[in-house]
Amino acid sequence: MLQKLMVSLLATGFVLGFGTAFAKDDPVKKAQELRQAPMKLIANNFGFMNAMAKGKIDWNEQEFALRGRELGAIGQLNLLRGYRENTYEGMTRAKPEVEMEFDEFSDKMREFEKALKDFGAKADAEAMKAGLNDLGKSCKSCHKKFKSKEYQGS
Repeated sequence: MLQKLMVSLLATGFVLGFGTAFAKDDPVKKAQELRQAPMKLIANNFGFMNAMAKGKIDWNEQEFALRGRELGAIGQLNLLRGYRENTYEGMTRAKPEVEMEFDEFSDKMREFEKALKDFGAKADAEAMKAGLNDLGKSCKSCHKKFKSKEYQGS
């Protein structure tokens, strides 16, 4: 299981590095891709786990625990790194309120990073399943104020 986790983390690093390489001449796009990459991984893992917990897909304890540990590993990242001034136009769902109220946003993001780490440290899949709703609430605590449902531009 540890080997799968390490492969996942290496793949995450590759995705983060590879995606931002294409945007090296455009600092706005680079910042947007930097913040979107881990969010896509979080959404993918959380969505899969949520579907499994609700019985929409077959329960697999090992897969559930692996994805939970991946979420914990993502919580080790500095998720604020891509949130920079003047990067809230174009292909982004981050609202300008992130920049205008950065202290509040930053506090919520740090709380979410901690929630991810704590979730990944849970003893087993059953403990993770029990904590899935709380993790979702932590994630959504930013959505209404700081995340648009649609991309802001093209």
